[in-house]
Amino acid sequence: YEDILKKNALGKTGREYLAQRGIAKEIADLLHIGFAPAGWSSFLDYAKQGKRAQEGDLVTAGLVIKNEKGSSYDRFRERLIFPIFDQKNRPIAFGGRTVENHDPKYLNSPETPIYSKGKHLYGLNFSKHAIVNEKAVLIVEGYMDFASLYQSGIHHVVACLGTALTQDQLRLLKRYTNSLVMVYDGDAAGQIATLRNLDSAIEEGFYVRIAVLPVDQDPDSFVKKFGSQVFRKLIDDAFDLFEYKLKFLLKSYAKDKAQEKAIVVKEMLSTIRKVPNAVVQSEYIRQLS
Repeated sequence: YEDILKKNALGKTGREYLAQRGIAKEIADLLHIGFAPAGWSSFLDYAKQGKRAQEGDLVTAGLVIKNEKGSSYDRFRERLIFPIFDQKNRPIAFGGRTVENHDPKYLNSPETPIYSKGKHLYGLNFSKHAIVNEKAVLIVEGYMDFASLYQSGIHHVVACLGTALTQDQLRLLKRYTNSLVMVYDGDAAGQIATLRNLDSAIEEGFYVRIAVLPVDQDPDSFVKKFGSQVFRKLIDDAFDLFEYKLKFLLKSYAKDKAQEKAIVVKEMLSTIRKVPNAVVQSEYIRQLS
């Protein structure tokens, strides 16, 4: 995939897309970004003929799909390819980002004997030392968000690839920091289901904050438009999870109506109960009162 992106005429679309998105060659090289051409069997032919790989192994690895008729074809076609590494820098899966607005926008490797998406975070192998130095980790959604932030000098970041944070991922991050900042796209903020999911981070002992981008902005577009200093200011001003969730609920429910007040209290208590520190818990109860 890397060779096609860098050296092959078939990678021209991928090279043009990266240039259009402002991703420098140095970052593409660092992240080992590649390109899967449009053909149905480009990778399959390369792996079987050039590398003498067994087709069954390629299917098990999630790189090739076998249909009901027994025919095999490439999983990734006409997509930028982002290898997913474990924290020891070993490639364990791949993610493909469409360059032609095909659905789905992101296509990831399936679960395999060496990859479970709930146990890994994209970019942690590149960012773990910066996370320790910054004493915090930023959580974004996609590969391009990660690439743009990393390119701009903001290195303490990982991507959750559109999934809710799992206990395994949280425990993985806990090796490096106990401070977590969720960076929400402007149009994705305020979803109560997402906020409920963050209760598990509180339970694991994380100090959780929420950074909300302006409407119609994501981390990739924001840092390119406003620069890294403005983005860092946004992170510095991130809301405490308790504060953010309470503000969101008070906008959604009328606190002068008993039934709606009860909903707010119930939702907030579910978060407060997860706080392991008795002093912090007591203060949150006082604020809720």
